[in-house]
Amino acid sequence: MIAELSGTLVDRGKDTLVVETGGVGYEVLVTQDLLEASALKEKIHLYTRLIVREDSFTLFGFRTREERACFDLLQSVRGVGSKVALAIVSAMKPEEFYSAVIARDERGLTQVQGVGKKTAARIILELRDKIGLKDIKAPDPKPPSHRDFQNEALEALLALGYTWQEARDALANISLEDAGGDLEGVLKEALRRLARL
Repeated sequence: MIAELSGTLVDRGKDTLVVETGGVGYEVLVTQDLLEASALKEKIHLYTRLIVREDSFTLFGFRTREERACFDLLQSVRGVGSKVALAIVSAMKPEEFYSAVIARDERGLTQVQGVGKKTAARIILELRDKIGLKDIKAPDPKPPSHRDFQNEALEALLALGYTWQEARDALANISLEDAGGDLEGVLKEALRRLARL
């Protein structure tokens, strides 16, 4: 099993990087942001997962162990293949994906290319209990009380019919001080922003 790969980036394709190490070039399927951020001739370190099929060996690469763990978790869902799992990890950070599953945000998941309504529903059904709130990491180093308000406000906006992306964008950079120090203030500020869209 190839768990990690370090070397020099020598080529890049539409969705792949070629990493040379020890005189061997490894073609790796990667997330879109990793593809865009990688420059030729630079040193690169990837956390990888080798997928073995009857007729192929495919290496997938990720920036972090968390992305790889999210990819592995997605592949445990019936009907979700490696390409769809990679598309989801490309479109959403692990904590964003976990939050969407916990909140049952089918609409947010279906915004990812290759994910239909049935697939989104199956992902939520099979993974919601596996993930649990304990697996969600805050994307920003904010005080716990602030995270609590953000999570509650996110769930409230989703319940009102907004997509996960709309809710997250509306809540971005709202501080407790600016919102009056309580959940109601956070929600009012988020709804005010959404009304301007």
